[in-house]
Amino acid sequence: MNKIIKRSAPLKRFIFVWCAVFFSIFNSVAQKNEVDVRAINTSNFPQVQGKLWVRDPEGIKTDGIQFYEDDQPVKVNFDAFQKPDSVASNKAILFLIRNTANKTEMQWYKDVLAASFKNGTIKPGDKVEIVGFSCLVDKQILFPTKLNFTDNVQDLLARIDKIKDNPRIEYQGRAQTHIAINEALNLLEAQNLSLPTGLFVVSDDRSMPLELAGELPGPRSRRLNIPIYGITYSKKSTYYDIEALCAQTYGRYIMVSTNDIKSVSKEVASFLTDFENRHAGLYYPFSYTSTFEKDGKNHTVKIDSKDGQSGFSLPVPSKNIIELIQDNPLISGVIFILFIGLIVVIVMMYKKNKLKKEELEIQRKKEFAEMEQHQRSAEQKLSQQEMELQRMKEEERREAEAAMKAKQEQLQAQEDELQLQKMLERGNFPWFEFRFGNETGSYQIQTPRLTVGRDANNVWTINHPTVSRNHFQLYFKNYVYTIRDLNSSNGIFVNDMKVTETELKHGDCIQVGEITLTFHI
Repeated sequence: MNKIIKRSAPLKRFIFVWCAVFFSIFNSVAQKNEVDVRAINTSNFPQVQGKLWVRDPEGIKTDGIQFYEDDQPVKVNFDAFQKPDSVASNKAILFLIRNTANKTEMQWYKDVLAASFKNGTIKPGDKVEIVGFSCLVDKQILFPTKLNFTDNVQDLLARIDKIKDNPRIEYQGRAQTHIAINEALNLLEAQNLSLPTGLFVVSDDRSMPLELAGELPGPRSRRLNIPIYGITYSKKSTYYDIEALCAQTYGRYIMVSTNDIKSVSKEVASFLTDFENRHAGLYYPFSYTSTFEKDGKNHTVKIDSKDGQSGFSLPVPSKNIIELIQDNPLISGVIFILFIGLIVVIVMMYKKNKLKKEELEIQRKKEFAEMEQHQRSAEQKLSQQEMELQRMKEEERREAEAAMKAKQEQLQAQEDELQLQKMLERGNFPWFEFRFGNETGSYQIQTPRLTVGRDANNVWTINHPTVSRNHFQLYFKNYVYTIRDLNSSNGIFVNDMKVTETELKHGDCIQVGEITLTFHI
């Protein structure tokens, strides 16, 4: 990078003094953001290991770092710096462009940004915005004042084309860049962005007056962790420039004497590409031997560096039992004797309690056995009583059934006798004339309730395989003869019609299996 910076010796001394003032103002506020200790490991105490994180992406000289335990310096061994294991994948960038009446200068700003954006430096998920500034007019210096971030390159190129050349409005011959930077930092702080955030100032070098009340841009940038990058249009005459501010805030700076757009845009593209890596800072692995005693407490370790002081909390482990014994042999001996005595007492109490438990267990088992015996006797007696009661109920039931059956049989006999007398009113009993093959015969019906089948329990037994065990019943009541099928296999047919139950008349033909019956009255 070809930079042309022509300054006088008094101007350089002035810059140095100004930088020193900056550092003294913000050091106490922002120091924790400059140097920090992480990944503390005390598993091998008193050996302490960790990583010293530094915000400066260019690295630091570790020989200027001193650790203190209880205000006593300890020797710390630092390894070479390491880059963070994980770096953010996106960034948030605000481009702050000076609106100038110089058309050539204004077009140079647009061309540099457009060429930078076309090199693939803006990734999906990035947040990029472009804001112009000149001088404070009616309490407004930024245009627009509301940020509208995007990751669309075409949209950004369109925003670049819309940047207008403002009439020359200056403050003591120069634009108020400090005020514009502070206002831009205000807008970025209000966004509360979770991405690594940066401010890119696109201006000439002669726009940095010192007249500014309140917090200066340098300390504010360091406090918010928003580095400032400078992209400068080179002119023959320059005042105080932005390069020192970029260095103080860990940003980068580019000015090419020829204002070659290709060279400048290439460098700006590298700024954007490497932004997340620089913003993540660096790690310096370290180790040292602690002077703290093992007490299980957190101790503060102070850190001195050229930028000021900071510190971290060191969790010191407690002593293990062996270390406690080694440090206190007399007390350990007394404790050991007391411990042995306690063990003896515990063993004796254990045996006594065990013996008592065994006696209680024997007594409990004896009582349980007696209780079981009583329970079995009670259950046996109850069972006998229940069996006797059941037997008595069964006898009563059988007697009741027998009495009922006898009564029913008596009633049935009386009914049968009555119906039988009605059957004989005609002067004779009805009869069946039967025919089977060449065999014929007759059967006189002498009962009002006739059952027919193969089974011997039937009134009329017909021993034939086509006849069911209980085939049909014929009963007489009040001068009506009725035939009823008893769920036989082959059924009954009266006058060639299968029936379940029907009234019989003189001369009806009944088919029972292969046997033909003719009913006569």
